[in-house]
Amino acid sequence: MRIQNNVPALNAHRNYSINATGVSKSIAKLSSGYRINSAADDAAGLAISEKMRAQIRGLTMASKNTQDGISLIQTAEGGLQEIDNMLQRIRELVVYASNDTQEHNELSTGDRQKIQDEINALVEEIDSMSERVEFNKKTLLNGDCGVSSDPAKAAAVAKARADYNSSKATVGAYQTQIATDEKTYSNLIDKISSAINSMRTDGLAIYAIADNGVAAEMQSFAGALDDFMTSLSAIGKTGSSSADTEAILSTTASLEEALDSLSDAIVMLSTNATATGLASRIKGNADKIDGYLASLGSALNRLNGDDGASSDATSARYNLTEAQTSLTTAEADLRTAKQDVASAGNGGTPLYFQVGANANQGITVSIDAVTSLELGIGDGNGSSTIDVLADSGTEITNQLDILDEALSYVTTQRSRLGAVQNRMEYTQSSLEISAENLTNAESRIRDVDMAKEMTNFTKMNILYQASTAMLAQANALPQGVLQMLG
Repeated sequence: MRIQNNVPALNAHRNYSINATGVSKSIAKLSSGYRINSAADDAAGLAISEKMRAQIRGLTMASKNTQDGISLIQTAEGGLQEIDNMLQRIRELVVYASNDTQEHNELSTGDRQKIQDEINALVEEIDSMSERVEFNKKTLLNGDCGVSSDPAKAAAVAKARADYNSSKATVGAYQTQIATDEKTYSNLIDKISSAINSMRTDGLAIYAIADNGVAAEMQSFAGALDDFMTSLSAIGKTGSSSADTEAILSTTASLEEALDSLSDAIVMLSTNATATGLASRIKGNADKIDGYLASLGSALNRLNGDDGASSDATSARYNLTEAQTSLTTAEADLRTAKQDVASAGNGGTPLYFQVGANANQGITVSIDAVTSLELGIGDGNGSSTIDVLADSGTEITNQLDILDEALSYVTTQRSRLGAVQNRMEYTQSSLEISAENLTNAESRIRDVDMAKEMTNFTKMNILYQASTAMLAQANALPQGVLQMLG
């Protein structure tokens, strides 16, 4: 028997401490629901779990960012929709004003002035809205969120667009003038041909009555008539060959001389009533042809100019060629100006949406300026460049091309934002799925299996109670020494 070192008690105490620690850990797991409550529980598991938690929280916040980004895009697209509606209304008003039933006068009381007043108000509202559409104090449509709001470059585009539209209108005006002159020319040829055929019929009738009394004059007239018709045939009904202009004018003079000689010869037949009547009809047709020929020469000059080079500058076809050259140049200048704006990249700052848990997992969105200057319908300060106060509807209708381009500009922006919104909606769905899957994976590492841990707790609790009882028994063993001393 030994009393200095109670080895059984020491052994019982050691097991008691182990069981007490096990019970304590089991209670901690059961009460917290976590398998890992400290690094000592599972150092590697804790490191993996913490990285997953960072990822999960990042994904959750990215999902919120995505929702905010979708809201911003919806706000911008809503503003663009209203600008689109205003442009549609302006276009409708321009079509309305282009009809020459609308009155215009210098007293600013005509119908077109009232239409212009509404257009001015709508353009002013477009500029106002471009500064008013905001999301969380961030202006969306004034170019701050885009790359094309450099005022100098935007002004260059506006000027190039104005030059292009002006050249296009000039080309259209000359094309209209040529079509009108060609129609006038064609109608004159038809009238001359009809009068000549009538004169030929009447001349043959007179020739039969006069018994060769006007044979020489009729032969001269027939020759001049054939030459004239040949010249007309060479040019055609459009008068398109300027090289034949001199020929038609020359044969016109010959025909007029032949007509005068024939008329003088017919006077000798005044004793014959029938011949006199036919002669009178021929004279009437001859007078008509004189007028037609003068108009025909004028129409040819408008189409092709005279035979001199200096007068070509006033002909419709010459001016059309020059205008088409100017239009080609203006179109190239406009394309260059637009490319300069697109490549500048120094107008604003595109929006960046962080839609991932890690660095550089974002979406960049550019919203270009939607002012009247960018749209080509104003100066950007509320003043309209759409003018419906012209006297002719033809001049007004040319501005429809400007509005079509402005509508295309807005709808392109809207479609781009719509595509980004759809993308972000898919992104949000993906983020939620990823967060769910990562949470499930992190739960397997960190959460406790309650059923398994209850089994362990029950075991450790029983061992704890048993070790307590055995410790008491071991402590009582040295009391046997007292019986020997007694």
